Amino acid sequence: RRLRVTGLLTDMRAYAANVYTSVVAELTSRPQRRFIAVEQEFFRLWWTSVASEKQKHQVHQLLKKGQLEFVLGGQVMHDEAVTHLDDQILQLTEGHGFLYETFGIRPQFSWHVDPFGASATTPTLFALAGFNAHLISRIDYDLKEAMQEAQGLQFVWRGSKSLSAQQQIFTHVMDQFSYCTPSQLSFSNRSGFYWNGVAVFPEPPPDGVYPNMSEPVTPANIDLYAKELVANVKQRAAWFQTPYILWPWGCDKQFFNASVQFANMDPLLDHINNRSQELGVSVEYATLGDYFRALHALNISWAVYNHHDFLPYSSEPFAAWTGFYTSRSMLKGMARRASALLYAGESMFTRYMWPVPHGALDPTWALQQLQQLRWAVSEVQHHDAITGTESPKVRDMYMEHLAIGMQGVRKIMSSIVLDKFQLRPGSNPKPDGYSASVYNPLAWTVTTIVTLTIHFPRVSVTDEMGHPVPAQIQTSTKDPSAYDLLILSVIPGLSYRHYRVMPTTEAQEATTMATTLRFKSKLRRHSSSQKKRLVTMANDCYTVQFDQDTNLMHSIWERKSNRTVPLTQEFLEYQANGDVHQGPVSDNYMFTANKTAVPAWKTVVMELVRGKLVTEVRQYFYRNTTAQNYTFAIHSRLAHVSSDPDQELLCHRIEQKYRVGPLELNREAILRTSSDINNEKLIYSDNNGYQMQRRPYQAFVNNVIARNYFPMVQSAFIEDNKSRLVLLSERAHGISSQDNGQVEVMLHRRLWNNLTWNLNYNLTLNDTSIVSPMLWFLLGPHSVTTALRPRMGLALQHRPIVLVRELARSAPKLPVPQEQEAVILPPNLHLQILSIPGWNYSRVHTKHRYLRKGHQPKAQADLHRVLLRLHHLYEAKEDPFLSQPVTVDLETILRGLGPVVAVKERSLTGTWDIRSLQRWNWRTKTGHQKGHPTSPSRLKRGPIVTVYPKEIRTFFIDFQQP
Repeated sequence: RRLRVTGLLTDMRAYAANVYTSVVAELTSRPQRRFIAVEQEFFRLWWTSVASEKQKHQVHQLLKKGQLEFVLGGQVMHDEAVTHLDDQILQLTEGHGFLYETFGIRPQFSWHVDPFGASATTPTLFALAGFNAHLISRIDYDLKEAMQEAQGLQFVWRGSKSLSAQQQIFTHVMDQFSYCTPSQLSFSNRSGFYWNGVAVFPEPPPDGVYPNMSEPVTPANIDLYAKELVANVKQRAAWFQTPYILWPWGCDKQFFNASVQFANMDPLLDHINNRSQELGVSVEYATLGDYFRALHALNISWAVYNHHDFLPYSSEPFAAWTGFYTSRSMLKGMARRASALLYAGESMFTRYMWPVPHGALDPTWALQQLQQLRWAVSEVQHHDAITGTESPKVRDMYMEHLAIGMQGVRKIMSSIVLDKFQLRPGSNPKPDGYSASVYNPLAWTVTTIVTLTIHFPRVSVTDEMGHPVPAQIQTSTKDPSAYDLLILSVIPGLSYRHYRVMPTTEAQEATTMATTLRFKSKLRRHSSSQKKRLVTMANDCYTVQFDQDTNLMHSIWERKSNRTVPLTQEFLEYQANGDVHQGPVSDNYMFTANKTAVPAWKTVVMELVRGKLVTEVRQYFYRNTTAQNYTFAIHSRLAHVSSDPDQELLCHRIEQKYRVGPLELNREAILRTSSDINNEKLIYSDNNGYQMQRRPYQAFVNNVIARNYFPMVQSAFIEDNKSRLVLLSERAHGISSQDNGQVEVMLHRRLWNNLTWNLNYNLTLNDTSIVSPMLWFLLGPHSVTTALRPRMGLALQHRPIVLVRELARSAPKLPVPQEQEAVILPPNLHLQILSIPGWNYSRVHTKHRYLRKGHQPKAQADLHRVLLRLHHLYEAKEDPFLSQPVTVDLETILRGLGPVVAVKERSLTGTWDIRSLQRWNWRTKTGHQKGHPTSPSRLKRGPIVTVYPKEIRTFFIDFQQP
């Protein structure tokens, strides 16, 4: 049983609007009733487009009385396996900002019951957001059974090994009945406790009779209902330590007719309480906060669960929920690109506004465009969105929202750049040349290769000063009639470089053309030649060799440790079963490998493209010897730069871009990289780009391949005592090490099965798309890879933004814009966000309480409040230098934005003044607590800030207004 999003418009019409309209009415009519609301995406739609003024006033009153409680409070209940840390924070921040601005309230408890597994990043983020307790449900079935038997479903979770007790949170795991009321009744063949039945989309049934409606509670059956409920409560009570049992009432798409639900719930609860001595149970309506307050008041000692996660998740022996790590790869890629574009747009707009905006850009309009993309990126983090577990129609909706939001932010960026140059957009249908503005959104100086697609084979490239710059032209991989222009660019933090590209006939001015050498097609086989014929691409860090006899990668020599690692790559496929009568099937959620993967190609063609700046090797894999089109491709690139500190991130990466698809039906495609690294099938993969998890191979009795797949959001690696091979990704994938020295990445899936559930909801994943993911490889000793991995992952995620404009041949040289001072942070500190959020709530909570009385001021967006978030990238003791606390003077770093007047530290989502945030203390059975203390000196306001390993610290910055 899985929650599905079936489209915002239809859900709003047939479900969400009915839920809030009917629940508000029912809570208002009986003061003992309670209800929790979770996702602001739906509530906000109801609030802004459906709710009357009377209903809005009622909501304020219900919140004040504690009958209605917002838990979690994000835009959505985000997935925990394939979402990035930045996007999780964004969607929480958007939801919390709305709640605080509208009601003056701040959620203090989480309700994370439906994500498919639980990440160790989540307890850390929720603690930083000010939550006092955390609730999850979906963890591996055999682990949950063991925890039930040991009464271990409640514990204090220390998600970060560096922060440890400093950001711990009490965690409750729902038992085997999960977050729903039990659906079976011993005395009836109809479902139990679901009196409003199952919601029907998009129109309700004309007779008002919904499918699967439970028998109404009557004098004839109320005793049977009571005994059923009490028996279930007592069964659950054996799995917990305390006398209080959380019994969730409802499930997916319930309470759309709350009057029917409460009309049956009220007499049933009264009946049980009237016989409480006989039954041994008393019951009451409660919010999640009521329950956790009761537990906290017991003041007992709880076990500690350290920084491990609950991934992967299996619900039963042949139901490993590891397929969604890769499902709908195109959506996953688009979601991350949108997030990266938003990140760049936020800082670009902030720098435009401070110290003084110059130009024709309307700040209010620009903020609206940013807000639109914030909401689109937030909604796609839903646990049935970026996971790829929605129908094609809903996927299209998400992608449309992302595309519209990205278009708006690109318009902002173009306007800012045009204002800088005082230029107007080009309109020449046949441009004579181009100007390109390149923006670096990271707060470090970045050396990188910028790629433009042009239509001239001979061009000159100059910078904003008119000086020629290193560049290379080669045949385009996207358009056979075009060319790729590669420019070596060095860009300071949050700054621009500007280039003019013009055709030329002068040989001495022209950028050099790379040479291309094409090798004969080779059949799939092992190389038998004793004397290898090797093709190389090399720089100051690596020599990568390819075997001409196989057209496959052969080895990588790595300079730092002077080690040659034999390494090959090829595409394979798992062939999925599509008939439920023949055994377990794979679908959007599940990966069920019945057999080991088999090679998916017969022949491979190789090209060597060698130029001044980079060398590329392009490999094209054909499914059979007669195929006219290739199904798979790898484009490997190595830049010809030194290993000096200013170029080390570029030197140490082997960039690979893939083309995969269209796949045949019921195929799951992987890239397998095989080496002599003695990892013993142990792999490390990240939690949400925040921290690494150790993933030992486990020899399960059933479904062993799928249950040893793990999510890779941004990075993974295998290692032995000599070397570490790191993979960095720009979208989420499933990853595994099925044999010694191997790492395989699932890149694409296309599936169909005849499971009735999947057919009814179009969840068979018949994905015929072609996907183009990218990986960067980093090979070296542990010390080098430890230092480079976090920064290189961000360099991949936040590549420079390129804005191209057409130029006429007669266009004057680019005017030199007056650049603001660059924003440069130490290498272990990441500028996680620099933005103007636009909230107009008071920063002083006591001045904000009037909202609880229902007063709703119509205030314009605040364009002066700047949000800054800093993230220490390294674990404690991970690196002798980079793992040290880092102290920065924000006044000095941000001087390009103007004089800093005040620095005020806030909670993660901005709604708490950090000095007033007092989270609950939960006693633990271990007295030893790691992590640095939150000393009073660290809470002093001022521009000088110290950030400790893995800390994320959030600030409001006030600049002096002109």
